[in-house]
Amino acid sequence: MCVNVLLFAFLFSIFIYSIWKMARSFSGENKTELHEANIRERVFDTFILMCISCFILLGYTFDSQGVAGGKPLHIYAETGKSTAGYASLSITHVPTTFAFFILSLIAYRLLSAKMGKLPPVLYVVCSSLLIANILFTLVYLTHTGFLQYGSSLDGGIAVFCIQFGYGSLSLLYIAKLNESLKQFLTLQQERNIQYTNKLLRVLSQISLHYHRVPVLGMLFLFPVIVLIQLFLVLLGQRPDSFIQVFLDTSSYNYSKMPAPPPEIVRGDGHYLCTVSAAGHKRLVKPVRSGIRHGERIVVNRQLLIANAFENIIEQYTPNLHKRIRLFYDMYGYPISKHIQTKWSADIVYLLMKPLEWLFLVVLYTVDRHPENRIHVQYSELRGVNL
Repeated sequence: MCVNVLLFAFLFSIFIYSIWKMARSFSGENKTELHEANIRERVFDTFILMCISCFILLGYTFDSQGVAGGKPLHIYAETGKSTAGYASLSITHVPTTFAFFILSLIAYRLLSAKMGKLPPVLYVVCSSLLIANILFTLVYLTHTGFLQYGSSLDGGIAVFCIQFGYGSLSLLYIAKLNESLKQFLTLQQERNIQYTNKLLRVLSQISLHYHRVPVLGMLFLFPVIVLIQLFLVLLGQRPDSFIQVFLDTSSYNYSKMPAPPPEIVRGDGHYLCTVSAAGHKRLVKPVRSGIRHGERIVVNRQLLIANAFENIIEQYTPNLHKRIRLFYDMYGYPISKHIQTKWSADIVYLLMKPLEWLFLVVLYTVDRHPENRIHVQYSELRGVNL
């Protein structure tokens, strides 16, 4: 509980900081002085960027574990749960969006460190990279919506991390674009640049009046003024939007690949204790084979004790058992999917040892014949295999 509160507070502080940066960029303060004065703020800004980048990388990592668009989901016959949800982004085209993400971070640092000193072409490219990522954020938010978190744990984490990361990043990018815009307009006034072309002269007058617009009006005019600014610096073009990375998916708002009927697979998925029994025999010490939903599995004493403990909970506190089982089904299987080697199974076995001892204490406290209950788990002698 305490960890969840701390995590929420940390995420909330990052988001609030991003909103504050954007709001301050639209205030009447002199952004040139603010930019040049506060070194500590730059350091903190870098720290926030690193945290946001970690969330985005985590989101990309979990999203890559999802099912590619157009392929069927795998559904367990016994539980009806899917082994994984659909990826929110096309795995084929993700490298392009990831490359633009990395380039946008570099562009942000260049605009921060060399505001007003960049060559025109480089300035336009950096600004365009920020705009491209802001557009990507808007499209991704409308692509996934806010109802995809519960489809699977991996998918929920992926969507949330990408939404949160890109959302916070876009707020910082908007702040930086507005700061660079004000810097550009200040330089225009200081140099008293006169355009001979009638169109450029009209656009210049529109942008120079941007300072006089109320803050609310600035928010609405900001996208238009930024484009005019880039047009005045260099008659450049924005990078093309990312299209296929959204279209080549299934089950999301912009998906164009129909989701085929799911395929039913045997079993209900391996859980933590079951997976840990697949470690090195010298450590996990398998004792015999067992039966789970009609299938043969390898069991060790840790698995037998864990299942006997669950049997006790189900017998004496069925309501509590349902809640524990619901929580375990939600988090146990998605975590166990990533345990695919003997070494990782060994680590899980060792991590589960304290729980094994706790379960054993409970069994010896409430059961008259605890070893009998332990022994019959995953065998024909037990009435119900859990």
